[in-house]
Amino acid sequence: MESFLERIKKAGGRLEECIRRFPFSFLMLYLITADGIFLILAEKESFELFFALVIGGLFTFLSELAYEYGIHRICLLIPAVSLLSVTVSYQLLKNYDNVYVYTALTGACIACISLIAFVLYRNRENRLLFSHLVKSAFIVWIFTGVILAGISVCIAAFHFLIFHFEEVWKIYGVLFLSVSGLFGVTLFLSYVPRPDEEIVVPATYRTIIHKALFYIYLILIGILYLYILKIVVTWKMPVGKLNWFGSFALLFYVVFYLSVDETDGKVQGLFKRYGACLLFPVLAIQVFAIAIRLHAYGLTTARLMSLILISVALGFMLSQMLGIRVSKCFLLIVVLTLVFTCTPFNIYDIPNSAQESRLKNALSKGGALVNDVLDEDVSMEAEYLEDARSAYEYLRYSSGSKSSFFEDFSESKIAKSFNGYDGSDRKISSFYYSVDLQDRMVDIEDYSQMRFVSQQDEDYAKELDPFFISLNRDKSGEQDDLLEYVTADGNKIIFRYISFEFDEDEKEILYLYWEGILLSR
Repeated sequence: MESFLERIKKAGGRLEECIRRFPFSFLMLYLITADGIFLILAEKESFELFFALVIGGLFTFLSELAYEYGIHRICLLIPAVSLLSVTVSYQLLKNYDNVYVYTALTGACIACISLIAFVLYRNRENRLLFSHLVKSAFIVWIFTGVILAGISVCIAAFHFLIFHFEEVWKIYGVLFLSVSGLFGVTLFLSYVPRPDEEIVVPATYRTIIHKALFYIYLILIGILYLYILKIVVTWKMPVGKLNWFGSFALLFYVVFYLSVDETDGKVQGLFKRYGACLLFPVLAIQVFAIAIRLHAYGLTTARLMSLILISVALGFMLSQMLGIRVSKCFLLIVVLTLVFTCTPFNIYDIPNSAQESRLKNALSKGGALVNDVLDEDVSMEAEYLEDARSAYEYLRYSSGSKSSFFEDFSESKIAKSFNGYDGSDRKISSFYYSVDLQDRMVDIEDYSQMRFVSQQDEDYAKELDPFFISLNRDKSGEQDDLLEYVTADGNKIIFRYISFEFDEDEKEILYLYWEGILLSR
């Protein structure tokens, strides 16, 4: 049994070995950590450089791993890729702050991680690789968590007992970034196997994951089969109940496909050979359920992402059935990710286009759109009006670009009728008041009791409404004078916070929250 000191020495040796193997990746980790610490200490909210360095770090590690695995032999390619990825990402984030850039860069990160998996699996069909990495991440997580917890307790003790830090959260933020970035991530990278390294997974892990959890997964599959049988018998498809559980089943199929092998048991061996066949009925019914939703409500970003994830799971299933190398599945993830994040076929524009077509189709069937000319005064049937409203509401709140047709339609009478009122004609004013009573002297000579009151107290709710309505909303936010109200029973309320919205036309308070101190006799 190794002592704790021996484990510390072994971890130190691993860190040293990792820095020798991946020096440029460690340099990027250092820069990421330093930039994160700077953002915390300076209280900056500009994350462009931090995000760009993270992207650069992923591509740097990919380049170094590919070099170690013999995919390329150009050592200078590593810093070049690192510098190029950071520069391009930073310029895009700095100059084009929109959802497309963030989506494309996130897609690039996912694609990079998939390429790292491709490199690791390229000449290795050993399913234990996935289990090895998961086990290593768990060990690193525990090791890092223990260190963070120990140091955090010491900081807390010093903070409360010796010297009070004004902004102790900064110390914890710096601690978390330093330990997680320079120690945790580096230690995890040290577990990434070399090209010819033999992978061994502890028996305890295999017992828990490859056996116990695997049999629980089979129970889930059995429940899904019973659910499918129920659908066939009753000939009813319940709405919104299958997709989540079906997605879990497909996700864990991929996990176990990358983990178990014949040495775990006969059942696991059968799953390795025929598990895809077991999942096809679940996949088919899930696709059927999504198709029903698509027919009724059209394509959305969430449904498109579900279809993409199903495609990934299908790729692993076909890999098992047709004997295709598992590394090709990770290339499929790369292709799908780049297509749906970095091209016009992205996860925003495709659903927007589909919903706009659905909107036009509903308007055309309802007689409000003839030859692409909108007639706002047509009275549409309820069925087509509801379809148009559904498509319009999705487009109204979705990300991505919208066509000129939608922008024009948004100003039409039909679109405004979906909201129940003409927003441009409704006059709504707001009032906000906040004051720190800790620095104020309050005269309580004529009162004997004091307690905190707020919106939840109903004793003065109706009585206070006229007072709130009478407040001058042009002076919203002023904090020089205390707002006070003498109640009908002779008590006084000193307000600490007031926030409300008021409909000027209807003379109605739409939203109200307040709190203060009640002085009673």
